[in-house]
Amino acid sequence: MCEEKKVRMAEPSGDTEHQLQDKGYKKLFENKEMFLEFLQTFVHEEWVKDINEEDLVRVDKEYILQDYRKKEADVVYKMKLKSPVTGKEKEVIFYILLELQSSVDRMMPYRLLMYMVQIWKYELTNVKYEDAQEQDYKLPAIVPIVLYNGSKKWDAVMRFRDLLNEADRFGNYLVDFQYILVSVDNYSEEDLLRIANAIAYVIMMDQTIVAKDKAVMRRRLNEIVQRKDKLTSEKMELILEWLLEVFIKRFPEEEARKIIESLKEGKDMTYAIERLFDDVERKGIEKGIEKGMEKGIEKGMEKGEEKGDEKRKKKTAMNLFGLGLTIEQIAGAIELSVEEVMKLKNEIEN
Repeated sequence: MCEEKKVRMAEPSGDTEHQLQDKGYKKLFENKEMFLEFLQTFVHEEWVKDINEEDLVRVDKEYILQDYRKKEADVVYKMKLKSPVTGKEKEVIFYILLELQSSVDRMMPYRLLMYMVQIWKYELTNVKYEDAQEQDYKLPAIVPIVLYNGSKKWDAVMRFRDLLNEADRFGNYLVDFQYILVSVDNYSEEDLLRIANAIAYVIMMDQTIVAKDKAVMRRRLNEIVQRKDKLTSEKMELILEWLLEVFIKRFPEEEARKIIESLKEGKDMTYAIERLFDDVERKGIEKGIEKGMEKGIEKGMEKGEEKGDEKRKKKTAMNLFGLGLTIEQIAGAIELSVEEVMKLKNEIEN
């Protein structure tokens, strides 16, 4: 019986690819001061200036959608705003929905809308029907923000109506909103060092180049060490916790912890970073050799004639040479001596 092929549907499920990667950010933004610092640093809107830390309330819950699958909005805060005219606090509650993304999601406006509708639904469960019918009752405003730390350029549409077919034909009768995008790789190292606050250092260390270039990692970590006295101990601890969470996902855990220990103690991290990248490179080579040998052997055995062990081994050796493996590696793979492999190499070349 033919096995049914599993098809991934466009409707987002409860298990998202970026959940584990963004655990560090969720923990970071549980701290109200850090969340407000993020808004004040990267969201350039007038209303941000009117937010007080004491008025921020973290909404920590799962929203249950109509299909009964649980989907958790990444970070949701509700808050009150001051009146821009009188400076007095108004009883106006609004929400900021921060969605964390490590890959481009072209249905992002739809996904945000789902969360927004559930927030409004949750709000209405706490409002009497009669009160909701009053002329002056308003649903809370919700500002959606996407924090993106993926390697590819974010090219999903920013407005909800741009997802809709024939949107221009129906004009203002369609649902519409736009989200704020904060893309980690869009900021220069110079600008982030000029900002010189905790969230700027986090964004600087989350950029794609850091995991690829040891010189960049070393320079940026040393910059944080030199400036750490200008941060509160609480914020420095949050940075270290976040770095550890991210580094453990990207690098071997033992070496990652050594980096964080060096950072805590204010030591030069050159040697620790060299070890970190050497370990990654070594494991990458080993993995590549292992895969190459598997492919080479498989390809060689497929192409080799069924009869004659010598012919099959020769075919296998040819494929492994083509993959760039050394004589010693090939000898181990096809169970021949180095001398025999060298002889095969000469035969192949001649």
